Amino acid sequence: MTRILFLSTFFLLLIASCSKGSLVDTRANSIEDINTLPDFEARIANGVSMMFFHASWCSICAEQRPAFENTAEKSAFDAVFFGEIEYEANTNINQTYVIGSFPTIVFYKDGVEESRLTGKGHSEATITSTLNSFL
Repeated sequence: MTRILFLSTFFLLLIASCSKGSLVDTRANSIEDINTLPDFEARIANGVSMMFFHASWCSICAEQRPAFENTAEKSAFDAVFFGEIEYEANTNINQTYVIGSFPTIVFYKDGVEESRLTGKGHSEATITSTLNSFL
């Protein structure tokens, strides 16, 4: 009985922390939505790219989003490509690039993964510093 109660509580907390909502509208910023594997691979092929893997229903992703977006808006990073990949719409990209949890921010240089930040709590300063190391 205790085990059933524990599992029930666990699943309720999981559902509450990731309530399903609408897709995030990125039309007002410089972040591009990536929706196909060929497009993703073309975008990371040359130069420095920073990709935000997320699920629109994930509250933890929503907490990490402002630091990612603020970094993308800095003029110092005009040469960097910023993209985001929605989990439910792009499971093939997530599987191909072994994205197992959300949010995940991945830094690429000339098609090669250079660094990865997983989960929440990554400050804008941390993201900026990591990105600067590849420029």
